[in-house]
Amino acid sequence: MPKMKTKSGVKKRMSMTATGKIKCGRSGHNHFLRQKSKRANKAGAKVNYLTETHEHQVALMAPYGLK
Repeated sequence: MPKMKTKSGVKKRMSMTATGKIKCGRSGHNHFLRQKSKRANKAGAKVNYLTETHEHQVALMAPYGLK
């Protein structure tokens, strides 16, 4: 059997912490920053962790884990 490939989008956008959580960025922090409030811009720069329901989906896309 050949090895399963990790989805390249998941590999670029997410990483795994030492405790096993999946770390990702928040949405809406690339453009139109001038039109949003300062609070929204600061919140978009923070790190986000996936919930358990979405961790299962990422596990299917990255069968051997993430770096």
